[in-house]
Amino acid sequence: MFEYAEYIYAVYKERSFSKAADKLFITQPSLSITIKKAEAALGMPVFNRSTVPVSLTPFGVEYIQAVEQLRLVERSLRESVEKSASLQSGSLAVGSSNLSEDFFVTRQIAAFHRRCPQIDLTVRSLNTLQSKHQLDAGELDFVITNRPFDEKKYAQRVCYREQLLLAVPEGFAVNESLAPYRLKQDELGKTVFTLPRERRVRLNQCGRIPFVLLSNENYLRENTDMMFRECGVSPRVVLEMEQSAASLNFARLGLGATILSNLLVENDPRPGLCYYAIDSTWAEREAFLTSRRGVWFTYAMRKFEQMLMQQDP
Repeated sequence: MFEYAEYIYAVYKERSFSKAADKLFITQPSLSITIKKAEAALGMPVFNRSTVPVSLTPFGVEYIQAVEQLRLVERSLRESVEKSASLQSGSLAVGSSNLSEDFFVTRQIAAFHRRCPQIDLTVRSLNTLQSKHQLDAGELDFVITNRPFDEKKYAQRVCYREQLLLAVPEGFAVNESLAPYRLKQDELGKTVFTLPRERRVRLNQCGRIPFVLLSNENYLRENTDMMFRECGVSPRVVLEMEQSAASLNFARLGLGATILSNLLVENDPRPGLCYYAIDSTWAEREAFLTSRRGVWFTYAMRKFEQMLMQQDP
């Protein structure tokens, strides 16, 4: 119905077939043939050719009104795309854990918000299973997780590495025997990945000290259980938490040792704790920026992915 709208609208604006033809860079006869073809397809005449200048029929008035409405919609959509492309509008929803602590993910989310303040940003602190559920439901654009997902359904890109550390309250006697392994502050960052095995602690060296660990719904707990199983140790768990930030706080208060990512403490080690690198095949982990396959990446999603992947934590 609107296949020839450009030609019809040009005649309407110019009130003349010849002037409209000049505007369209075609000949008048060619334009006249095109308009007649359009009217035949529409089943109604658009123009009253008996008047000077040419005028619209009652149907032509309705047709032009419809064309102008379509142009308004088109202009609005174009402006919306332009705003999205320039990151002046749009939305982004990200799910991750440990967002109450100053570490890589929180810093990058904050950097994105500072650079793109017009983007409606939603950040949810969730465990892996909760994040996956909301990603599947379309409530999240990205999940940042250590857990590998089904590669047929999800796209995962490594965005950082982390080393799991043992954090032991300073008052625990086991620190005396572990003293040669204790990490200095400048060893909590990237240096921890290069430490020789002789500087790493096996969990069976900790005796029967109490532990504050994450609940079984967390992927970190799965890694932790594998490390204990690797050493033939069954930990004495006195408290289970949902986030590493909480287990870290209770460890600092002396309730028990905990296991956490080096990224949580590399910039600001929690006082009252001694930190040790763990000798285990499960101690080094990758974190993935995860999205559903087949979804259209908005400009905000592309920008966040670019910022996250360009960083070297």
